Amino acid sequence: MFSSHFYHATVRKSVAVFGTLFNNITVARKKGDGSIVNQVKVPLAYGPKQKFLSRLNIETGQDASVAIKLPRISFEITGIDIDTTKKLQKRVQLNEPTTGVSISRKTINQFVPYNIAMQLNIMAKNQDDGLQILEQILPYFQPEFTVSIKPIDDFTSFKQDVPIVLNSVSF
Repeated sequence: MFSSHFYHATVRKSVAVFGTLFNNITVARKKGDGSIVNQVKVPLAYGPKQKFLSRLNIETGQDASVAIKLPRISFEITGIDIDTTKKLQKRVQLNEPTTGVSISRKTINQFVPYNIAMQLNIMAKNQDDGLQILEQILPYFQPEFTVSIKPIDDFTSFKQDVPIVLNSVSF
């Protein structure tokens, strides 16, 4: 049933694209008069929230190398579901002519559309830091933010628009 091995790293690329959306978030610390004391870039990492929370519980005196500083953002995959609203016909192929002497085409079977559920976690010591991070994210999702990706490296002309949908926010 299954043919030869292939791996286009499409899920990995999707996770990387999601993570890069949140690369340049900063938190500003201010004095009482409103002047900025310092501005801190918020670190971003892939991993479950529990991993970072357990590292927070470690006392810095025991092993300071594993202690983490806050604020911090983490994200992780929480599910993968088929998207029946975008299902295409079977046996559809994507073709791209190859350059060179011979006239041939690169061919792959059409993708099956899946929704990848991601969870973004904001961890902060105080509420103001967390709200600053949240306010830098929410305005871009109305309720979605669309990015163009090149899902297959070998297909130079094929690009795909991927909507990133904000489903909910919880504290």
